[in-house]
Amino acid sequence: MEILSLIAAFGGDIFAASIGALPAFIMTGVFSVVGAVAGMCGAGDASNILVNYLAFGPFFGPHVSFAAGVAASAFAKKKGVTENGADIATALSGFNEPSVLLVGGIFGMIGFLFKELVIANLFAGTISNRLITDAPGITVFFSAVLVRLIFGGKLRTGSEVFSKGKALATTLVIGVGYSLVVGGVYTGAIHAGAPVEAFGGSYHVLIFGLAAVGLFFAEMGQPFFGCHHIVIIAAEAAVQSYATTGNLYLALLISVIFGVISALLADFEGHFFNSGTDSHIDPPAFAIFIMTFVVNACFPV
Repeated sequence: MEILSLIAAFGGDIFAASIGALPAFIMTGVFSVVGAVAGMCGAGDASNILVNYLAFGPFFGPHVSFAAGVAASAFAKKKGVTENGADIATALSGFNEPSVLLVGGIFGMIGFLFKELVIANLFAGTISNRLITDAPGITVFFSAVLVRLIFGGKLRTGSEVFSKGKALATTLVIGVGYSLVVGGVYTGAIHAGAPVEAFGGSYHVLIFGLAAVGLFFAEMGQPFFGCHHIVIIAAEAAVQSYATTGNLYLALLISVIFGVISALLADFEGHFFNSGTDSHIDPPAFAIFIMTFVVNACFPV
């Protein structure tokens, strides 16, 4: 673990808390897209800096920046600064409560340590290449659970398990449609002769980044369907199932199946843990870390 990165994380977490968890995550998406494109174009050093030190490092890594914003928002509600501790869209610097920003910094450092000391030693391929998960996703989820337990509120917030009627149908249609385009673009490009290593190695980062940038529309108040949990799993499933089976059509089918399951997992978590106003426990993070386990268990690379 790099002590300098831990120190940097504290500053990055204060920055993230000051601008809000969602805007910080959108910036994660920006650097993910640029870094992934750089990697696909052969600029390995630039890609490494943009992806590993900015998008998923101590500056905008969701396990530090998004987690910091979530904690700061929940603490702000506990202090009576805000009425909605689950608000991840509002910049918190405007409330002039330095303790709120400092709590964000502390929780971001906790996220950094959890990823580096726990996840890196248990679920990053150190035990088995079938036991790998998404480190930012699992950290964001468990950090948010810790926030809920510390700052009050019930862990379970809803009585329903899934959405009903047209809301559930919309989730399923989006799950299928988004997964089809993600899996279809990858398999189509490989079929057309795109280099597997260069394209496949960065494809999930590119797709994740595009979905994260799309949350700009949600920040602007549009009813945007957050989909990064769907598309990153669909991308990983397509890439890794093709690497394992060598069958493009099977890879596309698996991409859709896994993407839809991820959509349903997030829908479940949103009703079960994230329907109140005490704090935000992120449904996409829940789906991503579970489904990344599943993808790697089924198609280890």
